[in-house]
Amino acid sequence: MALILIRIGLFCLIPVGIFVLIKTLGMTKKIFNGNVILEIPFTQKEATFQVPQNGLYAVWQKGQLFRKTPVDQFEIQIIRESDGAVVSLSPSFMRPNTSNFDTGKMEMKRFSAESGSYKLILRDGSGISSFEKGLSDLIPAKEVDYNKYFIQVRETGPAYQMLLAIPLFLLSGFMIIGGFVLGLLAPQIFV
Repeated sequence: MALILIRIGLFCLIPVGIFVLIKTLGMTKKIFNGNVILEIPFTQKEATFQVPQNGLYAVWQKGQLFRKTPVDQFEIQIIRESDGAVVSLSPSFMRPNTSNFDTGKMEMKRFSAESGSYKLILRDGSGISSFEKGLSDLIPAKEVDYNKYFIQVRETGPAYQMLLAIPLFLLSGFMIIGGFVLGLLAPQIFV
């Protein structure tokens, strides 16, 4: 009787692991696939956008894969139009990125904003460190077509969600696979 209860308990880890996996996927989905509030080509140096609600937002770059992007040629500045205050932009932690077969996206900066109207300005300068600039100069890739290089402002989630998602993915995998394997091997292990 005790062996059957152990096996049932181990097999119950499978649906719990699936539940944790689904919740973790939902948590990370907002980081990578938040609603796009603004998308402008690099050739357009400024644009106005509306933030619908208070929250966290991120500035992403989107362009052709395997091309050198002009991140060393501009600095991003966001200004709240109601009072002209410059919004504080923080560097993106772990730089989340996503790609398909021909385009890629990478988070560059994060900021917290209240609902209202904002202006995005691409100023001359460099928004990257000297180390990143030196590394960029070493890459022998073609320059990106500026008409196919875009700057986006997207909704995002807190940075801690990405840090939390990594161990949760591992935990869910161990629960699903471990529950199945240990449930099958329980008669040999617990005899």
